[in-house]
Amino acid sequence: MKKFLRSGKPCHDSSKGEKLNVIQQTWRGTLSAFAYLARSAVILLLFALPGLPAVAEENPGLDSLALKRMAQPLVQLDGQVSRRRLDNGLLIRWLPLTGRHSASIASHVAVGSRHETAGQTGYAHLFEHMLFKGSARAPGDSYGAWLGSLGASYNARTLFDATDFYLTLPSQALPLGIMLEADRLMQPSLSDEGLGNQQATVLAEMAQTIDNQPYFRVAMEFLLDQAKDTPYSHAIIGSRQDIENATPASLRAFYHKHYRPDAVTVALAGDISPAAIEELAQAFGPWLNPPGDALEPKTSPRGQRPGPIQGQVTDERAPWPGLLLAWPTVGRGHADAEAVRLLELQLFQRLANELERAGIAGRDSLLSYSLPLTMEEFGMTNLVLVPRARTSLDTLAERVEAQLARLASEPLNERELGSLKALWLKQRLAAIEHTESLALLLADVETRDLDHPLSGPWQRVAAVDSEDLMRVAREYFQERTIRLDLQPGWSTRFGKGLLEWLPAGVTDTLEDLAL
Repeated sequence: MKKFLRSGKPCHDSSKGEKLNVIQQTWRGTLSAFAYLARSAVILLLFALPGLPAVAEENPGLDSLALKRMAQPLVQLDGQVSRRRLDNGLLIRWLPLTGRHSASIASHVAVGSRHETAGQTGYAHLFEHMLFKGSARAPGDSYGAWLGSLGASYNARTLFDATDFYLTLPSQALPLGIMLEADRLMQPSLSDEGLGNQQATVLAEMAQTIDNQPYFRVAMEFLLDQAKDTPYSHAIIGSRQDIENATPASLRAFYHKHYRPDAVTVALAGDISPAAIEELAQAFGPWLNPPGDALEPKTSPRGQRPGPIQGQVTDERAPWPGLLLAWPTVGRGHADAEAVRLLELQLFQRLANELERAGIAGRDSLLSYSLPLTMEEFGMTNLVLVPRARTSLDTLAERVEAQLARLASEPLNERELGSLKALWLKQRLAAIEHTESLALLLADVETRDLDHPLSGPWQRVAAVDSEDLMRVAREYFQERTIRLDLQPGWSTRFGKGLLEWLPAGVTDTLEDLAL
């Protein structure tokens, strides 16, 4: 934010100074609000997903041989990954790394918001909270107290398709970490007091990240409506009513249905000994599956929408307008998934990207942010743009559509395509540098990548060509835009409209003064 909020000289004892201060405060409030929206990622908060993608750097074009060399660390690590499936169906995957003094554990549970039924929305996320609040061998807040005394880090995330728990601790404390992880997954405490505390925490989170932020609630409902024919038609955080009505008994029933060993993968990475794997197997071995069939995810194939969709929301609390664009795409197991991911990088994730070349980022937009969502059965590419004072929302939307049309008709040359794949590889390689993110990758591996958990996705990315990118641009992006105009109250809209009509130099000068 520092580059957007430059301090100006204070003005005193004049009406001009007071007016300039008002303008500065208004613009700073505008940028602060939208920077929060961008940092949290409007789409991320609309769907209550954690984490943000790193800003990518421009890469030189690389040929296929150079890319192959660049991908070698993935291939080499694949050869060191081991896996073992216990009799109860739980899968263990581990990767020992030399020269490390810590180890990470990641538990991937195949239950997310897509598995919730009517009256249960938010249960997967609420249960994630509960698993930090006591188990048979670590009652109350013992989990956090023990790990905190070791200097360990730990967290969790609830997604549409799964829930992930992860921790990193000194390698000599790995047996304790294994015990705690197994105990809370197998024997969680679900007391009235603990549930009441976590219900209040989740409702406070809902208020802070959604209800108290301009545009969020209405925009969330608009976007979720676009996914109504998919398993992803409600927010991960759930509804207030369902959270308030949750009871220990209803959560216990949810747990017994979905938290089962054949729905869990536990991955370890770092300083790991063979003895640790045996300890993990012994810790999780007694866990039994509940009676009935194995967990089956809900699936709901969707057809392509016939054309673009447009809407508008107004929020009197909002300090400035914004533009939200979205494109429904495909799930991560789809044949087009890797081509879509590369196209997203080409459009929205590069510092010197297509939007900047079109004058959208920088010249006509104060902020731009994209957080593509990729689920098992569905995908959503998205873009948030905050216009400059002299730029209308229509102008921004038209320029994005023009870029999509160009990408759908003009193939990338070999250098551009190589640069794009190098960028994807760079992000993947960054993820394997840290044991925690590496363990998370190993815990969530597609069935088709069982033998190549780290390099399998890269092999598919490497096979994408320029024709594939043009085809997915036409099929999923061109003339299929979901547009939502985010509008403030009438007085701000009126002022913004006047600024758009002023000569560009005048408007830019006023904006520079405010910034």
